[in-house]
Amino acid sequence: MTFFLRQPSAVLVGFLLTGTCVACAPATIPGTSIPDNSQNRELLKQVELFRVAVERKDASAVLEMVSPAYYDTRGHPDDPQFHWDYERVRAELPNRLAEVTDVRLDIAPRRIEVKRDRAFVSFLFTQNFMAQLPSGEVAKHESDLNRMEFQRVGTKWLITRGL
Repeated sequence: MTFFLRQPSAVLVGFLLTGTCVACAPATIPGTSIPDNSQNRELLKQVELFRVAVERKDASAVLEMVSPAYYDTRGHPDDPQFHWDYERVRAELPNRLAEVTDVRLDIAPRRIEVKRDRAFVSFLFTQNFMAQLPSGEVAKHESDLNRMEFQRVGTKWLITRGL
Protein backbone atom coordinates (compact mmCIF):
# COMPACT_ATOMS: atom_id res chain seq x y z
CA MET A 1 0.00 0.00 0.00
CA THR A 2 2.83 2.44 0.67
CA PHE A 3 4.06 2.01 -2.92
CA PHE A 4 0.85 3.51 -4.26
CA LEU A 5 1.03 6.35 -1.79
CA ARG A 6 4.56 7.18 -2.89
CA GLN A 7 3.83 6.87 -6.61
CA PRO A 8 2.01 10.23 -6.96
CA SER A 9 4.92 11.94 -5.21
CA ALA A 10 7.41 10.37 -7.62
CA VAL A 11 5.31 11.52 -10.57
CA LEU A 12 5.08 15.02 -9.09
CA VAL A 13 8.85 15.13 -8.53
CA GLY A 14 9.36 13.98 -12.15
CA PHE A 15 7.17 16.80 -13.47
CA LEU A 16 8.94 19.34 -11.29
CA LEU A 17 12.37 18.18 -12.48
CA THR A 18 11.25 18.23 -16.11
CA GLY A 19 9.90 21.75 -15.68
CA THR A 20 13.14 22.84 -14.06
CA CYS A 21 15.20 21.42 -16.94
CA VAL A 22 12.99 23.12 -19.52
CA ALA A 23 13.33 26.41 -17.66
CA CYS A 24 17.14 26.05 -17.80
CA ALA A 25 17.23 25.34 -21.53
CA PRO A 26 19.02 28.11 -23.43
CA ALA A 27 16.86 30.50 -25.39
CA THR A 28 16.94 30.09 -29.15
CA ILE A 29 16.55 32.56 -31.98
CA PRO A 30 12.86 32.39 -33.01
CA GLY A 31 12.16 29.86 -35.75
CA THR A 32 15.53 28.11 -35.29
CA SER A 33 17.35 25.86 -32.86
CA ILE A 34 20.27 28.31 -32.81
CA PRO A 35 21.18 29.60 -29.33
CA ASP A 36 20.16 33.22 -28.88
CA ASN A 37 23.27 35.22 -28.08
CA SER A 38 24.84 38.42 -29.37
CA GLN A 39 27.48 36.65 -31.48
CA ASN A 40 24.92 34.46 -33.29
CA ARG A 41 22.64 37.44 -33.86
CA GLU A 42 25.58 39.41 -35.29
CA LEU A 43 26.37 36.58 -37.74
CA LEU A 44 22.73 36.24 -38.77
CA LYS A 45 22.62 39.99 -39.33
CA GLN A 46 25.56 39.63 -41.76
CA VAL A 47 23.75 36.82 -43.59
CA GLU A 48 20.65 39.01 -43.82
CA LEU A 49 22.67 41.94 -45.16
CA PHE A 50 24.10 39.56 -47.78
CA ARG A 51 20.59 38.38 -48.72
CA VAL A 52 19.34 41.94 -49.14
CA ALA A 53 22.40 42.95 -51.20
CA VAL A 54 21.88 39.97 -53.54
CA GLU A 55 18.19 40.81 -54.01
CA ARG A 56 19.17 44.40 -54.82
CA LYS A 57 21.89 43.09 -57.14
CA ASP A 58 24.30 45.33 -55.25
CA ALA A 59 27.73 43.84 -56.01
CA SER A 60 29.51 46.63 -54.09
CA ALA A 61 27.59 45.85 -50.90
CA VAL A 62 28.37 42.13 -51.24
CA LEU A 63 32.06 42.87 -51.84
CA GLU A 64 32.19 44.96 -48.65
CA MET A 65 31.23 41.76 -46.78
CA VAL A 66 33.85 39.57 -48.48
CA SER A 67 37.31 39.07 -47.00
CA PRO A 68 40.38 39.65 -49.19
CA ALA A 69 41.31 36.11 -48.01
CA TYR A 70 38.17 34.66 -49.67
CA TYR A 71 38.76 31.28 -51.34
CA ASP A 72 36.25 28.64 -52.39
CA THR A 73 36.71 25.54 -54.56
CA ARG A 74 32.94 25.65 -55.22
CA GLY A 75 32.57 21.87 -54.98
CA HIS A 76 35.43 21.11 -57.38
CA PRO A 77 38.61 20.79 -55.30
CA ASP A 78 40.64 19.30 -58.18
CA ASP A 79 39.54 21.71 -60.91
CA PRO A 80 40.90 25.28 -60.54
CA GLN A 81 38.60 26.65 -63.24
CA PHE A 82 35.77 26.52 -60.66
CA HIS A 83 37.78 28.07 -57.80
CA TRP A 84 36.98 31.61 -56.70
CA ASP A 85 39.27 33.91 -54.77
CA TYR A 86 38.59 37.52 -53.81
CA GLU A 87 39.85 38.88 -57.15
CA ARG A 88 37.58 36.54 -59.10
CA VAL A 89 34.61 37.46 -56.93
CA ARG A 90 35.38 41.14 -57.50
CA ALA A 91 35.67 40.61 -61.26
CA GLU A 92 32.74 38.24 -61.85
CA LEU A 93 30.09 39.07 -59.25
CA PRO A 94 28.91 42.31 -60.91
CA ASN A 95 28.52 40.49 -64.25
CA ARG A 96 26.69 37.55 -62.67
CA LEU A 97 24.26 39.86 -60.89
CA ALA A 98 23.72 41.86 -64.09
CA GLU A 99 22.63 38.68 -65.91
CA VAL A 100 19.61 38.13 -63.66
CA THR A 101 16.44 40.06 -62.84
CA ASP A 102 13.67 39.76 -60.28
CA VAL A 103 15.93 38.03 -57.75
CA ARG A 104 14.29 36.57 -54.62
CA LEU A 105 16.53 34.89 -52.07
CA ASP A 106 15.23 33.17 -48.94
CA ILE A 107 17.67 31.97 -46.28
CA ALA A 108 16.66 29.66 -43.42
CA PRO A 109 19.53 29.38 -40.91
CA ARG A 110 20.08 25.90 -39.49
CA ARG A 111 23.27 26.01 -37.42
CA ILE A 112 26.06 28.34 -36.30
CA GLU A 113 29.48 27.30 -35.04
CA VAL A 114 31.98 29.81 -33.69
CA LYS A 115 35.63 28.91 -33.07
CA ARG A 116 37.53 31.96 -31.84
CA ASP A 117 37.70 34.36 -34.81
CA ARG A 118 36.13 31.90 -37.31
CA ALA A 119 32.43 31.15 -37.74
CA PHE A 120 30.33 28.83 -39.87
CA VAL A 121 26.68 29.48 -40.70
CA SER A 122 24.77 26.59 -42.27
CA PHE A 123 21.49 27.42 -43.97
CA LEU A 124 18.94 26.31 -46.51
CA PHE A 125 18.58 28.79 -49.36
CA THR A 126 15.95 29.13 -52.03
CA GLN A 127 16.46 31.54 -54.89
CA ASN A 128 14.18 32.46 -57.72
CA PHE A 129 15.23 34.72 -60.57
CA MET A 130 14.95 35.42 -64.25
CA ALA A 131 18.11 34.60 -66.20
CA GLN A 132 19.04 35.97 -69.58
CA LEU A 133 20.13 33.09 -71.83
CA PRO A 134 20.98 33.14 -75.55
CA SER A 135 17.51 31.70 -76.18
CA GLY A 136 15.82 34.43 -74.14
CA GLU A 137 14.79 35.08 -70.56
CA VAL A 138 14.13 31.97 -68.45
CA ALA A 139 12.72 31.58 -64.92
CA LYS A 140 15.09 29.73 -62.58
CA HIS A 141 14.56 28.18 -59.17
CA GLU A 142 17.36 26.75 -57.01
CA SER A 143 17.31 25.39 -53.50
CA ASP A 144 20.11 23.76 -51.53
CA LEU A 145 22.02 23.68 -48.28
CA ASN A 146 25.01 26.00 -47.98
CA ARG A 147 27.64 26.83 -45.41
CA MET A 148 29.02 30.33 -45.34
CA GLU A 149 32.30 30.80 -43.51
CA PHE A 150 33.37 34.00 -41.78
CA GLN A 151 36.44 35.45 -40.14
CA ARG A 152 36.31 38.24 -37.59
CA VAL A 153 38.43 41.17 -38.71
CA GLY A 154 38.40 43.84 -36.02
CA THR A 155 34.73 44.19 -35.07
CA LYS A 156 33.34 42.85 -38.34
CA TRP A 157 32.62 39.35 -39.64
CA LEU A 158 33.82 38.95 -43.27
CA ILE A 159 32.88 36.11 -45.61
CA THR A 160 35.82 33.82 -46.43
CA ARG A 161 33.90 31.05 -48.24
CA GLY A 162 30.43 30.07 -49.38
CA LEU A 163 29.01 32.76 -51.67
